[in-house]
Amino acid sequence: AATGIDALSHALETHVTKPRNAISNLFSRNAWRLLAPGFRRVLAEPTDVNARAAMLLGAHLAGGAIENSMLGATHAMANPLSAHFNLTHGIAIGILLPHVIRYNGAAVPVLYGEFAADAGVCRANDPQAPARLARFVETLLSEARCPNNLTAVGADAALIPVLAEEAAGQWTGTFNPRPVDKTQFEQLYRAAFLEPTGGV
Repeated sequence: AATGIDALSHALETHVTKPRNAISNLFSRNAWRLLAPGFRRVLAEPTDVNARAAMLLGAHLAGGAIENSMLGATHAMANPLSAHFNLTHGIAIGILLPHVIRYNGAAVPVLYGEFAADAGVCRANDPQAPARLARFVETLLSEARCPNNLTAVGADAALIPVLAEEAAGQWTGTFNPRPVDKTQFEQLYRAAFLEPTGGV
């Protein structure tokens, strides 16, 4: 589940980063179309070889997208969490990703709308598409029985300023579609300590 979530994040982040281009979007969108349904099928039926093949190919395509458009704020934030709390990378990514999607939504609503539509969450032009996409990711975490907040994994909120400073020094954050610095990273970390309340 953790590696699957990481693959999903690779498709999501590469689709919206500042260096995105026609080649990276081709990789990221086709990756997403395989990963979003494939992840659920593997969870429901682990022996489904076709679902696992979809995940494997989707992860491969998402890797191709990374080579062409890099990653964003989610990965910048995940690395300090793994370093300080020995948190599995994919679990850290899963907790953070919905918050980053909501944060970036104002900057790239159309791009998130494409992914939301591909996942069957809403129409691509729905103004609530970023929020609905974030909620979809949270639903996947729930179905995978993965933790959905930093409190649940024993992270220490007192270290938020340190985490934010370290995240701001990660090179992946520079490619995020919406500018993010230590202040925004602190806000995102604080949000990630709270259990999601549902909603859109």
